[in-house]
Amino acid sequence: MGKIGTFIIGLLIGGVIAAGTFWLAMPGMMLHVSESRLSFDETVTAIESKATANGWQVPKVYDIQASLIKAGKSDMTRLTVISLCQPDHAYDILSEEPNRSVSAMMPCRIGVFEGDDGTVYVSQLNMGMMAKMFGGTIQDVMGQVSIEEKEMLEDIIAH
Repeated sequence: MGKIGTFIIGLLIGGVIAAGTFWLAMPGMMLHVSESRLSFDETVTAIESKATANGWQVPKVYDIQASLIKAGKSDMTRLTVISLCQPDHAYDILSEEPNRSVSAMMPCRIGVFEGDDGTVYVSQLNMGMMAKMFGGTIQDVMGQVSIEEKEMLEDIIAH
């Protein structure tokens, strides 16, 4: 095997290692999970209050624990998902036909759950990173969403 063959094999191996590293790192990069300073119920209420105070709507709050218990999963811990919508942001994205495919990711959601030790956590998508994958209007709006979500959670999550 010549130098070019060795180079190509080295390039392929490096590419596989880089792709594997990226694949393993993605879940940690795509999600923000933070400990809450508040109790479970206080966390849910505070997120809803902060959202509405900042011009966001809370169209639905899902009690996942209740749904799973109803389905026979009695050992389910407390887990709530809060749907959030900022109408101006939603309109800015969805008014452009090519952007409507991202409606599958809308509205924004924040999860609140208890760990096995009773610690309360807040979970959300990394909108700033997600925004960069789309570009254009979606990037601009989702970048702003990321900033606003961070501000809403500032007094709720532990740093």
